Amino acid sequence: MTDDRSALDHLIPDALKDEGRYDPLRQVDPALLQQFLKLTGPVVRYFRTSVEGAWRLPREEGCLIVSNHAVFAIDAMAFFPSLYMETGRLVRGLADHNLFKVPVLSALMLELGAVDGNRDNAVRMLRAGEWVVCYPGGARDALKGAEERYRLQWEGRLGYLRVALAAGVPIVPVAGVGIDEAYVTLGRERSIGRRLFGKATYDLPILMGLGPMPLPVKFRFVIGEPVDLERAFGLGRIFADAPDEELLPAHRAIWRHTQALIDREVGRRVSRFF
Repeated sequence: MTDDRSALDHLIPDALKDEGRYDPLRQVDPALLQQFLKLTGPVVRYFRTSVEGAWRLPREEGCLIVSNHAVFAIDAMAFFPSLYMETGRLVRGLADHNLFKVPVLSALMLELGAVDGNRDNAVRMLRAGEWVVCYPGGARDALKGAEERYRLQWEGRLGYLRVALAAGVPIVPVAGVGIDEAYVTLGRERSIGRRLFGKATYDLPILMGLGPMPLPVKFRFVIGEPVDLERAFGLGRIFADAPDEELLPAHRAIWRHTQALIDREVGRRVSRFF
């Protein structure tokens, strides 16, 4: 098996292979959305989820929300519905391409507004005024080890910056607090994830919680100030395809800014549980 193929490649839905049949701007099914909110309600309540600073999100334009990520995307299951309940707007998620190789899950994600996280899909949604969530660290961030808890894995990940530039929207950093402590990581399983998705990046963590349940830590999602790329770095749309070296200063500054927001909010806690 080569590094860029997996045991699930043949399961990619046809909609993702034929761009003419796949519309990232299609409306989310209202009935399915309500079912999603009903199903994720226990997750939101279990972690006593709070969203702070939602007023900072731009109401008149799209924005690219970037954040740290937790194992098995448990943070998104709490953040997305909580933000919807706070603002009345459903954020659109940019999902790892490999997740669309999983039967049933791929169809469900499409119906709930998640899309294959490529540049074209992201730019179209952002230009249409959507709030789009991107986890630049991807699987590397979500499946990190215990020693990397709350440390952003953004090395070499400039795609989010190019997307924001191409769409002409601000980047909004979010700190997910509590999300890296829902489970205790004991080690890594080096067969299943690698076999399914073809890369060591997908080695699955061996986790321990409260029996089969995650630990009842509190989840807080703190929304920081939007970053206007033109104002902060002098970068406009023409820089979307600039060489990496021209974008690295902005990338590192946004990386440091988001990491500082996470460090600050984790440091403010009295306890993981409240």
